[in-house]
Amino acid sequence: MRLAAVQMAPGLKQPVQNLWSMTSLVMLAAAQKAELIVLPELATSGYSFMSALDVAPYAEVLVEGQGTLQHFRTLSTQLDVAIVWGMPVRDGDLFHNAQIMVMPDGSWIKCYKLNSWGNDFLWSTPGKESPPITTWRGKKIGLLICRDIRDKSSGFKDFYEKGDADIVAFSSNFGDGGFPSTSWMDFAKSNQVTLVVSNRYGRETCNNFGEGGVCIIDPPGPGQEYGTVHCEGLVWDQDCVVLADLV
Repeated sequence: MRLAAVQMAPGLKQPVQNLWSMTSLVMLAAAQKAELIVLPELATSGYSFMSALDVAPYAEVLVEGQGTLQHFRTLSTQLDVAIVWGMPVRDGDLFHNAQIMVMPDGSWIKCYKLNSWGNDFLWSTPGKESPPITTWRGKKIGLLICRDIRDKSSGFKDFYEKGDADIVAFSSNFGDGGFPSTSWMDFAKSNQVTLVVSNRYGRETCNNFGEGGVCIIDPPGPGQEYGTVHCEGLVWDQDCVVLADLV
């Protein structure tokens, strides 16, 4: 399976522009034979919302046949790829920082971010369930959003154990810092999974997401302390796609 990690800079409160960019990058990855394509956290909307009232116009109810969900379900079928992305979602009276995965047969799964960070505290209600795992093309694929990658030793909830998944699709707005993050490396190692890291770049009101940084991290092989990091194709401060083949 060929995996793709997408880097982009979602515009705050610019859903039309963001959807166009997301679609273009998915098509670019698919043209390079990617089968699983992962986009960043809150890719449809940007990140820096100040309240539930502020996010409300950009949060969608997940209904089959409507909105962004249907757009990517259709694109997934047309391109014969699985697509993962982040977006704000409304569920009744609550708003969530959500991640969705769609597959070519029209099926889809979702998860809500559990460990809040920054602006999440101002509008997003944490989820209550661990991220789902689905089987697609013979591989167990899990979802994960940004700060949820922290491990138990840091005092955060941990949602995966070794053997749960073969691949984890990780949508993040990870911020400026070391690349690759130690938490990414430790997650791939401790869970023995391939981690597809999609990330954003750029500044947004109160948040500096730095130059970005996307990659695909293999679990360690024999004699390795950490797995191989694939980042060929990464261009700092620009939209780009990193590809790697899962053996």
